Amino acid sequence: MKKLLFVVVAALTLSASSVYASTYETAVSNKLKVSFRDAFANVKDVKWYTDDNKTFTAKFTLNNTTVSAYFDAEGQLLVTSRVIEAESLPLAVVNRLVKKYPGNKINTVVEYESAGGTVYMIMLEGDKTWIKVKADETGNIELKERLQKA
Repeated sequence: MKKLLFVVVAALTLSASSVYASTYETAVSNKLKVSFRDAFANVKDVKWYTDDNKTFTAKFTLNNTTVSAYFDAEGQLLVTSRVIEAESLPLAVVNRLVKKYPGNKINTVVEYESAGGTVYMIMLEGDKTWIKVKADETGNIELKERLQKA
């Protein structure tokens, strides 16, 4: 199941810019609506998007937080994502980041959650670089990208 989570997160992360470029708002089947209602309560402003009519994204507000939930065409919830504050990261992740990337500030955190677990995509800001890492709940960290500031 962790492999499935990794594949889904990797696909979403690597193709996010191209997906959103061709994604359009859409109406969805009753099956998707029922699956969504079974998974989430007390949400506001639900909008559905797709780029291939195979994977559907519900973007909505839950407790004043914008959430994205990704479903397949059969209504299976694949993964959810939301931007969280650095203070919400598990202590094991924060400790590892401080040790491995001293002098860098946590800029942005996106939490991805599925049945396989939770992973965090974290953007760190240093004096001369931006560093994108992936972390799991236990503090395992993987470097995804290092960019030089202009």
